[in-house]
Amino acid sequence: MLKETEEELVRSAQTGNIAAFERLVRQFERQMLAVAAGFAHTPDDANDIYQDAMLAAFRALANFKLESKFSTWLHKIVVNTALSNRRKLKRTWQKMATIQAEYEQEERHVETHTPESRALGEELDGEINRAMRRLTDTERIAFVLCHQQGFKIREAAEVMSCTDNSVKVVLFRARNKLREQLADYH
Repeated sequence: MLKETEEELVRSAQTGNIAAFERLVRQFERQMLAVAAGFAHTPDDANDIYQDAMLAAFRALANFKLESKFSTWLHKIVVNTALSNRRKLKRTWQKMATIQAEYEQEERHVETHTPESRALGEELDGEINRAMRRLTDTERIAFVLCHQQGFKIREAAEVMSCTDNSVKVVLFRARNKLREQLADYH
């Protein structure tokens, strides 16, 4: 079977081909779940955001013009869905590292870690979460996209619908706030 291009999959999905949409989305699933987790309160909330975003993406697919990368368009939908859910549910955000840390702690739950090192790790995770919650929504979005998802400034600006310089300024503020709040852990 020949590998379909992204454009071919998008065009096929735009005609209602659900299998084509699923193949498109599958390649970005982990990344989109990670973004959702960066805005969620719990792993279940992250899954809800992801599911809502994929449904929204499927419904809006006819409007996708192939002028940007599909992954950028999908990131934007996940971010907007997370923000919408946050307003609706009035929940606080936690950064993606919290959920990742929970999974990593389960995986790391090996005898080689002393109770003291585990306690220190849990304390640091808690402090990072508190510091992240003190960031503004915009700062949190920029931080998650650039530092946790590895986006380039230009890509984050496209997802956030702002200029590259705006992202740089927001990241500068976010880093300074986090550095200040986590100074005891340097």
